[in-house]
Amino acid sequence: MPLKTSGTEDHNRAALVTVADTGLGRVIAGELAAAGMTVYLGARSGESGLAVEREMNASGADAVYVPFDLDADPTLRSTVEHIEHTGGRLDVLVNMLGMSAPSVDADSGSGDGLRAAFDMGFPDAMQIMTAVQATLPLIRRSRQGRIVNVCSSFHAPTAAEDRIPTTAAEAATLHYATVLRAEGILVNAVYVDAETSGWGTGEPGSVWRVAADPVRLALLDAQGPTATSTGVDGVSIGLLAV
Repeated sequence: MPLKTSGTEDHNRAALVTVADTGLGRVIAGELAAAGMTVYLGARSGESGLAVEREMNASGADAVYVPFDLDADPTLRSTVEHIEHTGGRLDVLVNMLGMSAPSVDADSGSGDGLRAAFDMGFPDAMQIMTAVQATLPLIRRSRQGRIVNVCSSFHAPTAAEDRIPTTAAEAATLHYATVLRAEGILVNAVYVDAETSGWGTGEPGSVWRVAADPVRLALLDAQGPTATSTGVDGVSIGLLAV
């Protein structure tokens, strides 16, 4: 059950979806391809990555499998070079690498709680930053670069108003949003509930519902928001510097 889009197609634009060979990443890749984008399918496994490439292209998409392994620097460099040589730029990075950090209520007054959230999410944030740093030269060549950091959270952010980051992934998102704002590159985070979505193995249709917010953020127009964090309830709040 594909998502309903605005009808505006993004021909000649290119997106990289990391972990695009399964579950949520696979659905997001399909939706971006349906919007008219060339989609690079990042995956560790060549077998599954190529299988998804064949499946998507058979349905009329423009999909290209690329190896994506943050633990293998030569592979990562080779992938970035391949995208540069074949497309010249990236318009969208959907970063499926912030996988575990729970959110903490920033108004709780618990310094220990905030520190625990940052400590738990630090490896996720480092993966997010590694992927962004590797692809940023290509994103900077786009007129409308978009970075979406997709994070798994078992506790949705509950604040209804703008607040400071409460996870390391949000801190990384705010950093890049601030640095890249003047270049028109929009950077946002979105939390998805791994328990309810099943990352593609939950109830029928659930993964498409979960994919809606990452896809929306990837397709933002020039007037779209930056430095936001969207919770599993779909509520977006602005991230504020300390």
